[in-house]
Amino acid sequence: MAGFLEMYVVGGEGGFLGADGVNPIEALLLVGWSDRQWIEPHYFHRSLKPIGKVRVLIPATPEAPELLIDSCIAFLPRYFRSCPSFREVASELEGATRLDFHMHSDQIPGSWNRLREEARPIFESINIWSAKLTPVRGNQ
Repeated sequence: MAGFLEMYVVGGEGGFLGADGVNPIEALLLVGWSDRQWIEPHYFHRSLKPIGKVRVLIPATPEAPELLIDSCIAFLPRYFRSCPSFREVASELEGATRLDFHMHSDQIPGSWNRLREEARPIFESINIWSAKLTPVRGNQ
């Protein structure tokens, strides 16, 4: 059975110096688990779009160190359009619906690693929160 057990929330820092949590919420990056881990986005604004038509990202391994930066590049590309390699990667992914770093890493654009490194300083400035999802029952 597959389901979501974690998520990352991307958005603004609410209140003074972020004291009020996330506001506004831009997107959720939902982390699903089955025989492999996957990430898919949920957007709060219709204007947000992934790179190409990518709807799913499968990391090389669960908890791969690149999981979050790769997800942001794939699902929030507007942040990274200024990177020199962005257009090349976007062109190579024009019809792609998934990025599979685990079993189909040969289908990842050759310039992805370069884009990832160019994107790092931008990525570090994005506000991201994480949450583990646990069931709530009754009056807990």
